[in-house]
Amino acid sequence: MQNKIDTAKIAEGVKTLIQDQATLKQLKGVTNAELESVYSLAFGYYQTGKYEEAQKLFQFLVLFDHLNAKYWFGLGAVQQALKDFQGAVVSYGYCSFLKLDNPKPQLHAAECFLALGDKRNAASAIEALDAYCPKDTDIGREYRAKAAKLRELVGEGAFAALAKEDEKKS
Repeated sequence: MQNKIDTAKIAEGVKTLIQDQATLKQLKGVTNAELESVYSLAFGYYQTGKYEEAQKLFQFLVLFDHLNAKYWFGLGAVQQALKDFQGAVVSYGYCSFLKLDNPKPQLHAAECFLALGDKRNAASAIEALDAYCPKDTDIGREYRAKAAKLRELVGEGAFAALAKEDEKKS
């Protein structure tokens, strides 16, 4: 017996996802508690160096709740550990988009860009951290200090080139 694809049902689901910012979690009736259980398992795998297992679980989590920055950050961290720097940059970028004032993904994206030899984008990530990171908080001070050390590795030439590009756009 062949299953028929109900295109109207698929179209309605996609429309709900886009218009209402719904998640697959909501459409399938998965609870936050269930996803947090998966997160705990994924994080445990990550902490014990079982990166492939952790990656599969974080991919599951971002599929079911693409609006949860914590899940995207976890996926980025696993990808970075696996030296999939390009994938990590994408995951960290999405995480940063969801929570701009969190300096962690911006710092780690800069590390990944640096690992890829892309000093221009590493500089851009550090500048984004400077722009959006809270100034008068412990985490803000901590990550600004880490960014300053990373800035030295990137080199001032990359920041000067970035400023020159921005100047041309104005």
